[in-house]
Amino acid sequence: MLLTTACGTGGSGGADARSEPSARFTPVEVGKPDPVLAPPAPAPACDPSRSLTPAAPVRAGAMPAGSTMRAIQDRGRLVVGVDQNTRMFAARSLEREELEGFDIDLSREVARAIFGDPDRIQFKTIPPGRRIDVLVNGEVDMVVDAMTITCERMQQVEFSGVYLEDALRFLVPRKTKVASLADLAGKYVCVSSNTTPERRVAESKARVYAVADRTDCLVALQEGRVAAVYTNASLLESLREQDPRLEVVGPTAVEEVKGIAVPKGQTDFVRFLNGVLEQLKSNNRWQELYDKWLRAALGPAKPPTTTYGG
Repeated sequence: MLLTTACGTGGSGGADARSEPSARFTPVEVGKPDPVLAPPAPAPACDPSRSLTPAAPVRAGAMPAGSTMRAIQDRGRLVVGVDQNTRMFAARSLEREELEGFDIDLSREVARAIFGDPDRIQFKTIPPGRRIDVLVNGEVDMVVDAMTITCERMQQVEFSGVYLEDALRFLVPRKTKVASLADLAGKYVCVSSNTTPERRVAESKARVYAVADRTDCLVALQEGRVAAVYTNASLLESLREQDPRLEVVGPTAVEEVKGIAVPKGQTDFVRFLNGVLEQLKSNNRWQELYDKWLRAALGPAKPPTTTYGG
């Protein structure tokens, strides 16, 4: 469900917040050192913006025999792991009690490409920290959750081409001057567990405040328990619009690219998805979805470019 804006008592603390996190949010006891994250799994250098060459278009409802897409077609529905609390991307509509947003509509376009029907789909809501687990365990066919493509993750799952570009920024109380993690040394910074931002905070002089659900970061910031929230700008904007006392600050350069994640080894599905994404870019559907859900908060943008090969 959508998180309603809390009216915490310590929200004005900003980057000078001194209150210690409560047990609900912090993974360690107050006063204990931050947990030491295991180093990332060794991975060869890669280009996150590069993916497999798209497959030729296939008529909906006639997926090739023996393919991953045919198995999905025969089951009768596409199972997708998504968030349910990130406005603009994937959140429950207050009017219809249905999931809606950019990631939701993108997932429906994949279902349309397989079945000819965007409603032949089942959404499973998952926290960010379980996105890889649900793919490895076969619980979903794909994850669409503004998931950053990294060389380490590419050792565990497959990724489609890029469907969104993003910057890493900070959500802070208005008029708070934060330009980098160096400005938050010694202060708690809220991140989702098992994410790229968590590792970056752990490697800095700021303190890790990891939560399972990214919307918990909004409450923690409103209550003055953290000095900032650190994640992708697009996700921060979805939190900011719930509280006008907050603003998004920091670097604007593209640092991360987002892709659809699928189980390791399903390269035929990756090629299929890349074909779908290229079609959405060429027929202006990607632009329609971006303008509908993200333009107002993130500003104008054109479809991202993917380099293909193999």
